[in-house]
Amino acid sequence: MKTLGIAVWGLGQHSIKRILPALEACKNISLIGVCSRDQEIVNNCSKYWGCIGWINPNEMLEDVEVEIVYIASPIGLHAAHSKKVLIAGKNVWCEKPLTCNHNDTISLVNLAKKSNKILTEGFMYIYHPQFKKVQNFIEENQDAGIKSIVCRFCIPKLENPGFRSDKSLCGGAFWDVGSYTISSVLELFPNQDVQILFSEILFKDDEDVDSEGRVLLRFSNGITAYLEWGVGVSYRNEIDILTSKNSLFIDKIFSKPENYEPLYFFRDMNGNQSIEKGEKSEQFIDMFAHFISMFGSSKKINDEYEKIYRRSELMDEIFKQSKLSHKLM
Repeated sequence: MKTLGIAVWGLGQHSIKRILPALEACKNISLIGVCSRDQEIVNNCSKYWGCIGWINPNEMLEDVEVEIVYIASPIGLHAAHSKKVLIAGKNVWCEKPLTCNHNDTISLVNLAKKSNKILTEGFMYIYHPQFKKVQNFIEENQDAGIKSIVCRFCIPKLENPGFRSDKSLCGGAFWDVGSYTISSVLELFPNQDVQILFSEILFKDDEDVDSEGRVLLRFSNGITAYLEWGVGVSYRNEIDILTSKNSLFIDKIFSKPENYEPLYFFRDMNGNQSIEKGEKSEQFIDMFAHFISMFGSSKKINDEYEKIYRRSELMDEIFKQSKLSHKLM
């Protein structure tokens, strides 16, 4: 396979600490350049990584060596930036969520199809061996009768929240951390219809963006999923699966350190616990490897289109059905 040229649009701490190092470690990828409005950061990154630095994204998009743009800008800019990249004839790898508006998602998917370009949504945890373990556990325990899934992603209040406190940029807990929990159960039950039994998104009186929420879902196979997320609460990052015969609990299912070695906590019918160590891996490298494998595979490209659409559709329905009037004191 030939080497693919990529540019990174958005140079926050996440890009600098995790995305750029992961891209450097990937085979068949060449970092052509980085783009941001901040001249100093662009200069520092381009010098460190030995690549081009752009302030003007149009110059980035005109570069014939750039085949892929990784979008790491604030959530509220993802739709506009992705559209610009697709119109320029480049492939889009975008941080999650792709958009915060279902109509925007539909437009981007249609544009990608029309342009015959790859469009991805960066839920990196899906590609770590840890999540594969969850998928295997569910597959192996179908006959045991899976009862429920509880999934939480909650983080303390951030000292420098940036766009996460800006309503115009789709800040708030729902889009930033809630999207992880929702994407996880859709990934685990890809062929199941889903019903929203209860949903709420809560705001604090002095804040413009939501701070926490929860939803109860029921899939057509009868399994229920309780999902909870929040910003400004104690840290939780976990998934817990209950069957008639056993259970599995995993910590750090979403965000995790580089080359994280997971632990799997099993309980049998009588509650006796056993612990297994899992495989170390860097989930961003795993994700990029999958994205690279999409080139030349119409099935993988179309599968990603469908996953993007399904996530966006459910997020949209949860938001519409949520009790938004609730206030936290």
